[in-house]
Amino acid sequence: MNRRSLTALLALSALSLHPARTPLSAQSAAPDYDEVDPWAGVSPSIPGPDSAAVAGFMRSLATADPLVCQMVAHSIGNDSGGGDALYEPGILRGEDVQERARQALNQDVTGHAALAHLAATLGDRHACVRRVAARMLGRSDAPEAVRLLRDALRHETPEVREAAALGLATAEDPAASSDLTHALSDREPAVVRMAAYALGEMEDERSVNPLADLLRSGDPVTRAVAAHALGELENKSATDRLTPLVRDPDPRVQVAAVEALGEIEDPRAVPALTHALSRGGLEVRRAAAEALGSLEDRRAADALASAIGDGDPVVRRLAAQATGELDDLEHAPPGLVTALRDRDPELRVIAAKALGEIEDSATVPALAQAYDGAEPRLRYAIVNALSEMDDSRGDRVLELAARDRDSAVRKAAAEALKDRREDHEDGE
Repeated sequence: MNRRSLTALLALSALSLHPARTPLSAQSAAPDYDEVDPWAGVSPSIPGPDSAAVAGFMRSLATADPLVCQMVAHSIGNDSGGGDALYEPGILRGEDVQERARQALNQDVTGHAALAHLAATLGDRHACVRRVAARMLGRSDAPEAVRLLRDALRHETPEVREAAALGLATAEDPAASSDLTHALSDREPAVVRMAAYALGEMEDERSVNPLADLLRSGDPVTRAVAAHALGELENKSATDRLTPLVRDPDPRVQVAAVEALGEIEDPRAVPALTHALSRGGLEVRRAAAEALGSLEDRRAADALASAIGDGDPVVRRLAAQATGELDDLEHAPPGLVTALRDRDPELRVIAAKALGEIEDSATVPALAQAYDGAEPRLRYAIVNALSEMDDSRGDRVLELAARDRDSAVRKAAAEALKDRREDHEDGE
């Protein structure tokens, strides 16, 4: 093994796979008093990395294969277990030293010298190393880390400013909102885009108007990032600004706008989304079908019914699923019933589940007919669908399913029959 390959492997073995950050209290949802954390307030017994460890880690990344470095950078923030333990099982002989180094790097960087080294590395010539430095600074709970990132956002070098914005996106500190908003006027498009992304990650509603102004940018990537960020904010005031972008000349912007409208869930977006579903390219149609399911507005029923016949299997599946999610849909569209016999097994199951959600008793005969000769997953979905419909025509299938060779199907059918008997007794 050559030195370059060895360095890459050491970088991977030393990588911290850190748990996702806990959101700030001001941004968190109401507490769940049923949940307890025995480790709350307990500091890890393993100290965080010092400046020598941080410097060595960064040097190893800089000399690693760029692909390996990129894999390392994107894995930060995803925990695969381990960390604070006296003994770690599953370690190969000879890995002890690297494992101890990995556990140290798994902790937040808090030391002044180590933080200063990370801040200096924000200007590294390797983009991947800049990303790692930004993420490690953003993960740190030390107040100094955010101060360093905010200072770096005003650095004379564009690459440093861009990396600083990425770090602030990871930190999600509301105190940096004004700095990031100011960065939306940066002369470097890459900095503008990263600042927009960071504001979306922070979910600060004060950013709606500044981000919406970016939708007029001449750069399509900037428009797409701004649309994505507005979707993260989920503020309905952005709907009118986003809907024209569904017809943007750049498909990336179209997808971003459609996805954002799905996140915002404003019924006013239904006409724009139905247009995207019927006229857009492949990725746009997929995004539109999913977005309409999020809106749950029955006005989308006809467009979704037509999309069940789309040429793309993903669009068909998403459209069928979204149809079942529509509010107060009295009658199932014929295309959804026909999908029970489609060649696509995934679509058949989705169609059965959607029919159960709609609860249109007129579809009971079709569900009963589809049960015969169906695969176990479809039989299970049909049983659950019939259990949602108060129609005695489904009893024969439920009684047959109670003796099904598949245990999951038998259990679902037995529960459905029990519920029906109880409902019948209560009604007498």
